[in-house]
Amino acid sequence: MGTVVVGFRLGWDRKGRQATVVLTQAGVLHHSSGLLGLAARPARPHAPAGPDPHPVPRQAAILRRLYADLHRQGYTRELIPPACVRLDTEEQPLHSRPWGEHAPRAHPELIAEFTGAAPAAPGSLEDALTAFYTAIGLTPPGPGRSARPARPRRSGRPCAASPRAVRSPPAPGAARAGPSRALGCACTWAASARTSHPGKSPNSRPP
Repeated sequence: MGTVVVGFRLGWDRKGRQATVVLTQAGVLHHSSGLLGLAARPARPHAPAGPDPHPVPRQAAILRRLYADLHRQGYTRELIPPACVRLDTEEQPLHSRPWGEHAPRAHPELIAEFTGAAPAAPGSLEDALTAFYTAIGLTPPGPGRSARPARPRRSGRPCAASPRAVRSPPAPGAARAGPSRALGCACTWAASARTSHPGKSPNSRPP
């Protein structure tokens, strides 16, 4: 059956770094970071903060912030432009209380399939999110509005997997660059997560 995701991979040529962020149809944000040209290291996913019948819009807002924050930090090269992709990889079941010991685990296979299947053609994050909402049966939200379930469609799959694409090679000498003083994706991830629960882990639950 697989799962539908939306995501991107950005590169920081001067520091030789890359960051990948993927949002699943269950509302789980997966991310990884590392040196350009090397396998990225997946981090602990960010699950929805609590019971929510439609967690995707809230998580999509975090995805937008991460995209903007990474660009401001210097991740300005789009190694994989924002795209919606239907994967063969099954998403790990999300616990009804997805925090603490029940928090979702890193899913490197899901990120790896996304990076291999995502199209290389340029695309905007908003277009990718619109395709993602449609694919999972939600109406894309307008300004200041939340997404809502869409009426069933008879048309084909709006978010089909794309052929494996050839990526642009990293900038010369990029792999020799030292670690960034900024913490890149992980730093931005923590900052974004704290906007909902100050002082708490993204997957923590208040007593």
